[in-house]
Amino acid sequence: MSNSVFLGQFCCVLAIVVWTVSIQNKKKENILYFQFLSNMLYGISYFILGITTGAIMDTLGGLRCFVFYCQTRKNKDKQISISWLFIFCIIAIICGIITYDGIISIIPTIICIFYTISSWMKDAKWLRIVFLLTAFLWLYYNITMGAYVAVGGNILEIISGTISIFRFNKKENRSEN
Repeated sequence: MSNSVFLGQFCCVLAIVVWTVSIQNKKKENILYFQFLSNMLYGISYFILGITTGAIMDTLGGLRCFVFYCQTRKNKDKQISISWLFIFCIIAIICGIITYDGIISIIPTIICIFYTISSWMKDAKWLRIVFLLTAFLWLYYNITMGAYVAVGGNILEIISGTISIFRFNKKENRSEN
């Protein structure tokens, strides 16, 4: 294994660890912060491995998380402006068109749009649900693209996402009663 492939896989391992921490947070603000870090690490990993669309979409996702994190901190009780939602969705579509390399390259674009919509929503429950559902899409994409360390991360994302959904739904149900 070359040094660059090792570095790419190592960045992926770090991204997986940070992603796992993100999904187990209760506050949306904290989820966005850790997602920013995770997305940037995944972006670096994909760039090093030569997986262009995944790299661009994860980098864009990191930038989106950073903007949404700042907006959430600044306006704790307010919805993030819908203009940010449209800006990031349009950028994702444009980047998806530019990096199009067959039908498989559409998957990260679709995932990026789903992440953008769920990150824009006020309730962190939607982030967890979308993280879980898109982990299956990432799993297929990473197997196809040969990002095998990321495949392990996707399996961990599915397990962690399922746990977080049940954990936080259980807490919400207890607090409602």
